[in-house]
Amino acid sequence: MKITDFLRPSDVIADLSGSTAEEVLAELCRPVATSESLDAQVLLHQLLAREKLGSTGIGEGMAIPHSRVPNLAGLRATIGRSRCGVDFKSVDSRPASLFVALFAPAAGPGLHLHALSRISRIFKSRPFRESLLAATDAAEIHRLIEAEDARS
Repeated sequence: MKITDFLRPSDVIADLSGSTAEEVLAELCRPVATSESLDAQVLLHQLLAREKLGSTGIGEGMAIPHSRVPNLAGLRATIGRSRCGVDFKSVDSRPASLFVALFAPAAGPGLHLHALSRISRIFKSRPFRESLLAATDAAEIHRLIEAEDARS
């Protein structure tokens, strides 16, 4: 499984404008809602419900919000970057700057877990995360993910 199997170039947001976790999550929902003809508010509600169980801020400036979505045909992801960082109640108490939102079909939890594992493995590399933070635009972010995805 590759991240680029479920991440489209149009699903990369180089400059998130939100200054709160909820605002960032709302931004991350929009590309998938639009392309999959889903209600962005429903997606947001599902991500917020997951966050209530415990923050998906994994530390090192990273968060991987995720949820399972009824009526979604396959895995989808959006990636966002916040240049200022956002308090995401991360395990290391530091702001998150990189966000990978994963949306998985309601059926088949194994696929969801496999995707989360793949995302965690790729984004574990500090030099890779730093390259994403330094990227000039969304297209470069997607290219960097493609290259890292092909290596791993």
